[in-house]
Amino acid sequence: STSVAKLPQKFASRTRQSKSYELLRRNPIKIASQRCSSTSTNTGGIDALRNFLLKPRTLILPRWISPNHHTTTISEVCGHFSFFLVAISYAVDDFLHLRIIAVAGSAVMLCFTYFHPHGRVLWLPFKWNAFFIAINSYRIGKVLLDRYFAEKLSQDMLKIRNSHFYIMDPIDFAKLVRASTDETFEPGESLVEQGEQTENVRLVIEGEFKVIRDKQVTYNVVEGNFLSETGLHAGLLLPGHIESCCSIVAATKGRTLTWKRSQLVDLLHKEKGLRRALKVTLSWDLIRKLKGQRSILQSGLIDNPDTWTQRRTEQSQHRYTNILQAMLENPEYLQKRKRELEKYRLIHNITDED
Repeated sequence: STSVAKLPQKFASRTRQSKSYELLRRNPIKIASQRCSSTSTNTGGIDALRNFLLKPRTLILPRWISPNHHTTTISEVCGHFSFFLVAISYAVDDFLHLRIIAVAGSAVMLCFTYFHPHGRVLWLPFKWNAFFIAINSYRIGKVLLDRYFAEKLSQDMLKIRNSHFYIMDPIDFAKLVRASTDETFEPGESLVEQGEQTENVRLVIEGEFKVIRDKQVTYNVVEGNFLSETGLHAGLLLPGHIESCCSIVAATKGRTLTWKRSQLVDLLHKEKGLRRALKVTLSWDLIRKLKGQRSILQSGLIDNPDTWTQRRTEQSQHRYTNILQAMLENPEYLQKRKRELEKYRLIHNITDED
């Protein structure tokens, strides 16, 4: 008898709930205003904006499309427009444009989730969209800052980039330049001695330098050539100090961009696009050096070609020995870079007998 007495109360409770839902569906502005007025004391501007966004508006469509009138709110339009912007962002190719459109789409979605047609703020999607806006805004700012630095390169650096690093994106080249130091050398000044431990990788941007092995000039390096790169062209990103297989002396007054090898390796690990472009540039640099060696031999400046060839061979073998020594000091790196080591052996024609 007790359970039977409670049945009318349950039916009355369900009836009140259904009536409340029907009122909310028919007049969301009034219900939302009542809720907000009970929880806030100074929201006149927000209430006015809410009323504007949630006011039902009738869409009059041609009868051949639909004989019925449809109602919507500006808040709902914002929701649809947000997804429309996200769809457009997927269709663009430019990285920066994608981020900007994604920020715009998330910002419009904030409006929809805060001024929702049901009269309640959807905090879960609101917070996630605010988080997405923060991430994309950071990336947009980073891209704009990198482009700013690329545009501020000096005329000397722009000349080097256009002549020797044209395959590299200007932003990546600017990162490479910012990580370096500019050094000047007088004629006859030594950059490194044969057998000396060196941590520097250099790029010649002005002047001419002689590469000497056991008092024999093996080749000259000029603008756009690298010095002490030791395996970077094959992908061997060896950090720290490496023993020099030759002496390098300034033949004329010259300038170089200089990197600490460990810092350069860290930069290449972080910037994959820069690493790929630099490998290609170093490969072309190797070809230029080989052509320069052939030109020296054909010019008649070499008194004893046999001795010159022997010194070149010894220099190549010494360089490979130094690379192996550096890799053996780090067995984990040796296991990871076996493929790059085989590539280096193939490029420089190094056999097991050597």
